[in-house]
Amino acid sequence: MLVLPGLYDSGPAHWQSLWQAQATTLPVERVVQREWAAPRCADWVARLTHVMQESAHDVVLVAHSSACAMVAHWAREAPLALLMRVRGALLVAPSDPVSAVFPSGPTGFAPIPLHTLPFPSTVVASRTDAYVTFAQAEQYAAAWGSRLWDLGDAGHINADAGYGPWPEGWRAVDAMAGAPHCRVARYTDVPALTALVDVSVRRLAAEYYTDAQITSSLAYVFGVDSSLIHDRSYFVLEQHGAIVAAGGWSDHQTLFGGDQFHDRGEGRLDPATSPARIRAFYVHPDHARRGHARRLLGVCSAAAERAGFSRLSLMSTRPGEPLYRALGFVPDAGVNYPMPDGTTLPLIPMTKVVA
Repeated sequence: MLVLPGLYDSGPAHWQSLWQAQATTLPVERVVQREWAAPRCADWVARLTHVMQESAHDVVLVAHSSACAMVAHWAREAPLALLMRVRGALLVAPSDPVSAVFPSGPTGFAPIPLHTLPFPSTVVASRTDAYVTFAQAEQYAAAWGSRLWDLGDAGHINADAGYGPWPEGWRAVDAMAGAPHCRVARYTDVPALTALVDVSVRRLAAEYYTDAQITSSLAYVFGVDSSLIHDRSYFVLEQHGAIVAAGGWSDHQTLFGGDQFHDRGEGRLDPATSPARIRAFYVHPDHARRGHARRLLGVCSAAAERAGFSRLSLMSTRPGEPLYRALGFVPDAGVNYPMPDGTTLPLIPMTKVVA
């Protein structure tokens, strides 16, 4: 856990300090800033990057007050390898840097980036916080793609508001720390990925496609695309040594399909005129509806943006459409893709603007 205090640091009675002093189940490190009273946000961002580069461990970011804005700025520019190591972020009482009560000394915190964070996050907000209205905190949560945790009458959610040990917050962080590890896929993963594709399609698509459509799609369409592994643009979530989800992105013309798919276009896409492709998302049915696809999409979106793309496109299956709609993708007219054996597979093209 990386503790990220806000302005003036967190005092000894603050829950962040108590967690650091009393931690037993999770290692806790405070990111110590050189300037606490009148910092430049860019300096705080650089310090967080430095601390993460000094360690190879996955982290949960635990930010309070102005540090929440810093996390939003950091997420826009951090190296992809560091973003992948963030299993989650608890963003508590995110102060509003343009409010009348925000100190005049700090610089660079405003405007706060209102972009989806590329890792799971929860915004913890109070309805009686002097440094941010609840409506503004709601806007941050919606823009960042965060879950909103409403604490009601909780002030600035600090020691003055009665938040000392705060065991409920600790449990939320502990749950985030148990999320899978994210890494780049390797060629040695192909057997495990092949098994993942098979079980994902057969079980998660069973309510949407016929047995014949599923069998044909696995033979002719869905499978491992080794070009994504070659490009290091395919990512897996791994838990207890097992791959539980996978997904990637591409700047090739091919929109969908594994190595066996015959309708491929290997030309490169121009980021100025074309959307990046979101490719080959599969989740093990035993790990479905845990936010794994959302997390992988955050990583892929960040990677595509860093390559200059401002739009994403994908070809969704019927079971995937509700998720992609919830994540901001807009569907186009559906297509019935003809497979070589004469079976057709209903699919939905979808696009999203990300920058």
